[in-house]
Amino acid sequence: MFTLLSRSLITTAVSAAVLVSTAGSAVAATNTLTVTAINRSGAKVSIAATVINVSSNRSYTIRTGKAKKLPKGTYAVLAAIPTGYTTTLGGKPVKVSGSSRLTLDARYGKPVNLGLSPAVTGLAKSTQARLCVDDFQSSAVEAYGSDGSPVYVIPTASKKIQFAAMGTWSNGIGAGDSYAVVHRSNGVPSTPSRAFKRTSLGTVTIDSRRGTGLANDNGIAVQPQEGCANDLYSNLFNSEAPTYSKVHLTPGKWHVRSDSHATATSGESWNVDSLFALRTVKAGKSAFVRFNGAVKGPGYELPTVIRGRLDYPLYDMFNDPAFRDYGDPAKVVATLKTGGKTVKTRKLSTYGAYSPVLSYWVKKPGWYTLTANATRYYPGITLPSGMLSTASGVVFRFHAKPNTSVLPALFSVQHFPSGLNNWNRAKAGSTTNVAISLTRAAHDTDAKRIANPKLKSLTTKISSDGGRTWRSVPIRKINGVWHAIVPNPASGAVSLRTRAIYTNGGYTEATVFRAYAIG
Repeated sequence: MFTLLSRSLITTAVSAAVLVSTAGSAVAATNTLTVTAINRSGAKVSIAATVINVSSNRSYTIRTGKAKKLPKGTYAVLAAIPTGYTTTLGGKPVKVSGSSRLTLDARYGKPVNLGLSPAVTGLAKSTQARLCVDDFQSSAVEAYGSDGSPVYVIPTASKKIQFAAMGTWSNGIGAGDSYAVVHRSNGVPSTPSRAFKRTSLGTVTIDSRRGTGLANDNGIAVQPQEGCANDLYSNLFNSEAPTYSKVHLTPGKWHVRSDSHATATSGESWNVDSLFALRTVKAGKSAFVRFNGAVKGPGYELPTVIRGRLDYPLYDMFNDPAFRDYGDPAKVVATLKTGGKTVKTRKLSTYGAYSPVLSYWVKKPGWYTLTANATRYYPGITLPSGMLSTASGVVFRFHAKPNTSVLPALFSVQHFPSGLNNWNRAKAGSTTNVAISLTRAAHDTDAKRIANPKLKSLTTKISSDGGRTWRSVPIRKINGVWHAIVPNPASGAVSLRTRAIYTNGGYTEATVFRAYAIG
């Protein structure tokens, strides 16, 4: 009898425990949030809203008008509410506990109106606005507008809601000056508009050249790099011809961006190159950036030995020397020799290639010679007639050992000609000073940086017949920088080849065919 009673009590206890557990789940499931969105005409609209847990930063997407089960906590709700051709951004905090509700009413939205003082005329204006939670852009909401289609934002005193807006003025073709201003705040002010004095802006002069690339046209854009405004994007202008323009910006960090587009054989326009120049803009100060300069050739990358494996990236054979970005696509043939024998060969197109690197496990200590030769290649695009930097090559001779992690004693060699016009051309019969950059950057923190090599000699040769014949030109040091003094031919193009020989027996040689044009 006692045993039967005990079993009954155990069963009852277990059942009670199940009921308690189920009841707890039921309580948790009652935490819901229902968001109502009202547009500027007063109508309820069904849109997707972003909900961010302010403690964990976890975000959810919910549909307005429907209850969404959420863990209990404090959230920020962000939404972009459309009304015809306009958009109103709204953001509010809300505590979710039980059946919670929140309304975002676009009728309370205020216009985002950014202006310049004195005002500018004859330029197209665009406006962008964004709301974030604690500067995180991953869950932000944005809106875009123009003079005829304004952007609105609902004011809030909550410091959890970050507000950013960017206004730009440009003629769209790169002639004359352009402007871009950024307004940021914690919370959304009751009047989210602001006029910027032009004297408070800084200036970036942009020299966008032609001749070295595949592009039919080039676009210049700006993107602020701070806070909730980070990476807001505005394309200022596009042009098939070279442009030399000034962009006036609010103080802060900006990416000045170049996007090159080419027409494929299919007739489509493809983005074939993007370059980013980070500039810190200061009020009343000037900065400069040049895109698509001459002599796209072997970049700053050096062969590196990591735990006994030698690696040399092959994506860097047509690099704009002013930017440390991946180079243009190419067909590359690379070889590695030691003791008079070829120990590694790699042939590939770098376009879309996974890990376009020549790799080799160093088996014995000794002198190695790495050679890479490349030609420009972009599948689906016909290379423009007269294009510059059509082929390049690099040779490295260096000492390597097994089971080491070291950046060999080498320099990368790059060329910077001065005095060219915006088509990267020199005058017939003129003299061009070509600055020679010797750099040595460690690209892997595991690689030991041994002492820089000592320069034994530096020589530059030029060719005006596409590389069939070469002749040496004088080298001079001007203001601490080596320069090749190049007497230009009457027509055609100049190819450059520079060799830096080190006292340790190694060397670097870099070649660029059709480095710049004449005429």
